[in-house]
Amino acid sequence: MKELQIGKPLLVLLYVLGFLLTIEWLGPISELTSTGHISLFYGFVGMSLLFGMLRIPAWISAPIKMSYIYFSIQYVFYEKDFLSKEAMQTTAADFGQSISFISNGEWMEISYLFRTILFFVLLWMITYLLRFWLEYRKSLFLFFGMTVIFLSVVDTFTDFDASYAILRVMILGLLLLGLLYPLKLSSKNNTQLPLSNYFKVVAPLGGVLVLIAIVAILVPIKEPAWPDPVPYIRSAAGFGDTGSGSGVSKVGYDEDDTSLGGAFQQDDTLVFEAYVDSRQYWRMETKDMYTTKGWEKYASEDSLSEEGNFSGIMGGQVLLPPRERSDIDLYQPLPVLPYPYGFQELQTTEGYFYRLDEDTGKLELGTDELLDFTYRTEFIEPEYSLKELRSTDMNELTAMEYEMRQYLSLPNEVPERVGELAQDLTAEATSVYEKAQAIERYFGRSGFVYSREDVAIPKEDEDYVDQFLFETKRGYCDNFSTSMVVMLRSVGIPARWVKGFAPGEQKIDSDREKYYKVTNNQAHSWVEAYMPGIGWMPFEPTIGFSGAANVNYDVEVAEDDVKEQEMIKRPEEEKKKKEQEQAAKRKKAESSWLLTIIPEWLRSWVAISIIIGTGLVAILITLFFTRKKWIPRAGVRRSRKKPLGWQSFADEYEMLLKQFKRIGIEKPPGMTLSDYAKRVNRLRGDDRMGILTSVYEAGLYGRRENEQNWAELREIWEDLIIETTG
Repeated sequence: MKELQIGKPLLVLLYVLGFLLTIEWLGPISELTSTGHISLFYGFVGMSLLFGMLRIPAWISAPIKMSYIYFSIQYVFYEKDFLSKEAMQTTAADFGQSISFISNGEWMEISYLFRTILFFVLLWMITYLLRFWLEYRKSLFLFFGMTVIFLSVVDTFTDFDASYAILRVMILGLLLLGLLYPLKLSSKNNTQLPLSNYFKVVAPLGGVLVLIAIVAILVPIKEPAWPDPVPYIRSAAGFGDTGSGSGVSKVGYDEDDTSLGGAFQQDDTLVFEAYVDSRQYWRMETKDMYTTKGWEKYASEDSLSEEGNFSGIMGGQVLLPPRERSDIDLYQPLPVLPYPYGFQELQTTEGYFYRLDEDTGKLELGTDELLDFTYRTEFIEPEYSLKELRSTDMNELTAMEYEMRQYLSLPNEVPERVGELAQDLTAEATSVYEKAQAIERYFGRSGFVYSREDVAIPKEDEDYVDQFLFETKRGYCDNFSTSMVVMLRSVGIPARWVKGFAPGEQKIDSDREKYYKVTNNQAHSWVEAYMPGIGWMPFEPTIGFSGAANVNYDVEVAEDDVKEQEMIKRPEEEKKKKEQEQAAKRKKAESSWLLTIIPEWLRSWVAISIIIGTGLVAILITLFFTRKKWIPRAGVRRSRKKPLGWQSFADEYEMLLKQFKRIGIEKPPGMTLSDYAKRVNRLRGDDRMGILTSVYEAGLYGRRENEQNWAELREIWEDLIIETTG
């Protein structure tokens, strides 16, 4: 059976959509690899599909394609010696050598030139298959599915953002499937579907896809309902998001801190939610051995720990009135549990054995099932007396040098200028607290910038802290906290590096209860310094963070000093707050009295888009169901603009036949126009349809076309077709 031919307009549309779908493969390749001159590959794909659409025979198209590949290779690899004799000889030699490498199984040795040729050949094969799927199989589901899977994998496991690419592919792919399905049915039944009817079927699909695309772009993205499986997969594959300091990693808690530095990507993955009355820093572990590149844990033989075993349902009376509670729902697997400062007790729903290591700060359970885990910590939030802090004496620390040796040790490779800077900063301070405070405040006054992008990685002969303090002055919490610990130790103050999570974002649940949402973006590090007679106290040197220490100002403090400290601690928060206030004022000034009575949710782009889309759909539905009335009237207005004569009359008569069909008076197959006119005349009780039909039949067979009173016939036609709309 002969294959049904696809109409030219439809064929052009299919090939254009196929081209757009194919080049979505090239976007990630150009961004993630060193592949350049990507426009040459676009051109090759377009040329190959054009040849296929025009049915250019292979004996013509193949030499042209090979010439295109050859000239492209010459242009890319020999720009200055383009098409020179030496370039051609080098290309031939390179081609022969790569063939020998392949024959010997040495695939990794083939040259980039030969790999480029292979890539062109691959595109050649893909375009051939695309033509086969479009014109002969009339099914593109396999290629469509492979494209979606490819972009999804690339988006998940690389830095390429394929969000809009996937949206484009879904629209293109579904539109192609919608176009090809009726073609496939027509081919099976060996019936040709008229092009006009074909597009009437497919046009609604295009409209629905456009509307869905608009909504998909504008609606807010809902948080994932299940834990992100990507970290497990990346870890199992051996390229997880570690703190190795190489390349770009995602933020989040990681036990490996041996090599700090490098840029970080944002990651909004939810780690846990904490129901607690006040904001808390969530402590997880401390490290004390600085290695010039990162942190390790000093091996201590006399580590103290607290242990416990609790069971029963969470709840009951708080044992001590001063205690506070934090109920934590854990959504991501963590090696240890986060807990607030002043931890006193752990309660769970199951009753697990737990251990709090005083040396490392780790709160560990006797189980590995820390996913979707709920627990409660009871704590007494520490409060530090400013009076006592200002009375701390450096001489008391001198007597503790031996027992604090692990918190005072520094590598010999740390440059001397780091210690000199710390001495200069603390020279005028008398107490231990004031010296620590002087170092903590230094970063907010000296031009340091908080950033997770373009963060330097120290070279083999460079010190991490020295590079940050004197060269880049740009980094994130690890840079600030590590630098403060090293400077504190340089002036004889015991200090340790702390890891965990910042307080998170405050939210209100459906019961109007306050809780804090903590994501991977809140993974954080800070400092603990030892205050003699008081103990370990947290400090926050990182710009933009307000700190975990609750200081009781039980002595008179200069108001300017308090304001200065707050501005140093939270410059970015203050700036952001001012910008928000200014934006709110501008918005309020620009808003008219009418907008003020419209709810805020109704003024969003999502709501506006939904309203506009719903309105358009309603209009289209109304037009469809009232087409019997407005289509004939619109046709009459168009006809009045046309000149009188046979051609206009023939168009008007065919329009009348379509209108009768719409109102249910359809001409049966095989019935002559004369018999059909008699039937209409009987139904209507007049002879106007017969008059028009006799003129149409006469003109159709070439008789007396110019002898009619066309003006009178048009008047009869107008009266008849307008009456059908009543």
